[in-house]
Amino acid sequence: MDIYQRKIQVESAKEVLLETILKNKENLDTNMIAKAIKEFVKNHEKYNMEKKKCLDLISDTRN
Repeated sequence: MDIYQRKIQVESAKEVLLETILKNKENLDTNMIAKAIKEFVKNHEKYNMEKKKCLDLISDTRN
């Protein structure tokens, strides 16, 4: 999976997180919100690792 696909997953996870919070603001379902937060964090960490790998690769090819 390339970095752009991962970024789309991160943005999608962020949207799901926000939607979950907004939909449940009246009676906050903490389990649903916790699950959405975990999914966002997992995708964001993977995105950061892949971005770092790409930047390292670019840096190595320039040297």
